[in-house]
Amino acid sequence: MSELLNIGRAAIQANARALEIVGSNVANAENPDYVRRTLSISDTTLSGRTNPIYNSQGGAGSVEVNGIIRASDQFLEAATRQTGADRVRSDVVVQWLDQGEIALANNDADLGAQLTQLFGTAEELAAVPFEPALRNQFVGDIETSVQRFNQTAENLSSTFNLINGAASQEAEELNMALNELAQINEQLRPAVAGTAQHTVLLDRRDAALTVITEKLDVQISFGDKGRADISRNGTSLVTFNAVSPVSFVANAGTSFDIEIGGALQAAPSNGTLGGLQRSQSDIVNLINDLDNLAVQFAAEINGWQANGLTDAGVAGAAMVTHAGTAASLATTGLVSDDLALASAAGVANGNILAFVDLRTATGTEKGYEQIVLGQAQNLLAARSENNAATVFDQATREMRDNVSIVDLDREAADLIRLQQSYEASARIIQVARETMQSILAIF
Repeated sequence: MSELLNIGRAAIQANARALEIVGSNVANAENPDYVRRTLSISDTTLSGRTNPIYNSQGGAGSVEVNGIIRASDQFLEAATRQTGADRVRSDVVVQWLDQGEIALANNDADLGAQLTQLFGTAEELAAVPFEPALRNQFVGDIETSVQRFNQTAENLSSTFNLINGAASQEAEELNMALNELAQINEQLRPAVAGTAQHTVLLDRRDAALTVITEKLDVQISFGDKGRADISRNGTSLVTFNAVSPVSFVANAGTSFDIEIGGALQAAPSNGTLGGLQRSQSDIVNLINDLDNLAVQFAAEINGWQANGLTDAGVAGAAMVTHAGTAASLATTGLVSDDLALASAAGVANGNILAFVDLRTATGTEKGYEQIVLGQAQNLLAARSENNAATVFDQATREMRDNVSIVDLDREAADLIRLQQSYEASARIIQVARETMQSILAIF
């Protein structure tokens, strides 16, 4: 009779624990870092021999709780971390390449439109070279073109600096996640596998690993009780509870670097830092291309001036100066009377006609179109890559979620099943009690 009571008691305890776990699953159904739990139980049936001559005889047994099991697949988790890192990298690249395109557009006052207007004014001035209004407009168009160069350079420089700020913030958040992982590793060491505390720590570990891998390309190795160590290219970031922080290093005129423990690392290739590094490299290329175009613009304007004669019959002076960059481009303050519109032979519109001839496939106007076209193509390629990475990541997460996510319909079915099992276990105790009372009533 005591065995019957023990069976009922053990079954009630096991069902009560299972109900608690189902309740926890339901309560955390919307928690993205929570992995579904189940209770592992086994029977405790005893067997033995009362006499070595006879066969083994089984005794009535019950159940015991072995521990809590997380519905997690390490291979799917690793695949999801990889596709997640690919997705966020492509997200970041699209975001900042789009900012680069906005910087070139300059609020719909882009340099390309101004250069087109400059050549249009030159064509009009070639027809009436002595028209004061057109002369003033031509000088004004050159000044506006210089201003557009300056503004576009400032826009790109601001984008460059914003990327530095974003990368610095990402490095800080990465270090916070590394420190969090080190603390979790330390807490995992004394934790008993299969307990609620252990499963919570594993959830926190996976969340920290997701943050880390979505910021930087790293390698992960797992140890006892789920402890995770992090390294990159052979350099340790986390070893048990020891952390080597990641440092952001800004560079003038080129993309940023990262250091681990004071040692310079290869450029990030994945995660948000990888996306920021790639985007900044693209912005640097745009800045360099714009600087080269500004130098070419100054050379074309000043060369054209030097080849002609002013109304006073002297060679035209330089109209634009620079220090090798678009930001340094400036006008010299010449006015309309200083324009060298006449040719060296004295033809009144001979030199302004030559200015129109600067509108070639290798000229400044076409050069700016090539810059804009190249940026548009880079952005289009980045968006295509982002779409593919997003689809791939969604597919991987769906496979992972089929294993790990909480399904409320399944939990509801488990609640009904466990409730019935709990009632059956209670009925065993009730039957044992009633039988005991009936036996005692005989006496």
